[in-house]
Amino acid sequence: MSGPLDKLHDFYQPPPPAWTPQTIGWYVLFAIAALIVLWWVIHSAWRWLRNRYRREALHELELLPAEEFSTLLKRTALTVWPREKVASLSGDAWLEFLSSTAKSDSFGHSPGNRLEEIALRQVTLSDDDERALRAIAADWIRRHRVRA
Repeated sequence: MSGPLDKLHDFYQPPPPAWTPQTIGWYVLFAIAALIVLWWVIHSAWRWLRNRYRREALHELELLPAEEFSTLLKRTALTVWPREKVASLSGDAWLEFLSSTAKSDSFGHSPGNRLEEIALRQVTLSDDDERALRAIAADWIRRHRVRA
């Protein structure tokens, strides 16, 4: 006995859609994106390695007394500028160099302008002035720009 339901067939199930891109444009887009990511990774790694001296100087700054700030800044500057340009600087010329390379006037007024005096005469600073001088030195270490 054959009933009406015997004539029914299963539904045809199409294959699921492919997850792979179907056109060349997507491959080009992925290649460009991969190159951009690769460039960014290499650039970031190079920049991180290039600025290692800054991280080391900032770490050392946390441990130094105020009398040694000028020495630390001089050593930091000698890392990236030629010795002929930096080593002989002292006094107002040194403070002008620090101000011009940081593009700020932090070393033009107190306590920044007393950096050399503190190093040479071992002047005692108030806690606020020492914190301010430490912040000025840290700011210079982070933000100075090297120009040829």
